[in-house]
Amino acid sequence: MIYKSFLFFILLFLSSKVSAQSFETMFGTKRIFIDAQYLKFFDEGKKISLFSRARATAEYDSQNTNLFTGAYLNYTTKLGIGVTVLGRISTFGSGVDAGVHYFKANKKFMIYALPSINLNQELGYSWFSIIRYTPEIKHNWKLYTSLELFSAFDNNGHTNSVQRIRLGSDFKGYQFGLALNVGQTGSNWSNSNSNPGVFLRKQFK
Repeated sequence: MIYKSFLFFILLFLSSKVSAQSFETMFGTKRIFIDAQYLKFFDEGKKISLFSRARATAEYDSQNTNLFTGAYLNYTTKLGIGVTVLGRISTFGSGVDAGVHYFKANKKFMIYALPSINLNQELGYSWFSIIRYTPEIKHNWKLYTSLELFSAFDNNGHTNSVQRIRLGSDFKGYQFGLALNVGQTGSNWSNSNSNPGVFLRKQFK
């Protein structure tokens, strides 16, 4: 039901004001998507970091809701290459993953890419990446573009994939524009599920 979507929105927004560095709401044609992210460095050299994330997807016309919470503990060298241990809990289960990542960021560009394997009894591996490009347009205004990719595989091949695309503007830490979430399932990457819409994102300092 749509009121449940807005209830998730309110609860996640209140929690994000305490700990999140960014909070996004995407209103799609089929469902609402909510995402809170947090990145913390533990040393001056920025070698050890924790990236945490909580997101929710809720259907407008049904009770189907997907939840995900993940914590990525990273050790990154000066070259941007490092190791990651991920703990995750979602609607579909929980687990621990380990992998090798690449991370680079500056005022205009950010990339985080992580191939990993799960440490559960059943073999599984995945690819996760976020790429953002935010060049300045004029005073207080920036272009905001973001591409997020996720694909998971097991012994039978591909299980599920998600692509999240954002194209818009940034004004004093507020991002807004067009959004598209696309998903595929199964070994033949079928059952594509597209959810176009608009997004509003707040970047906290």
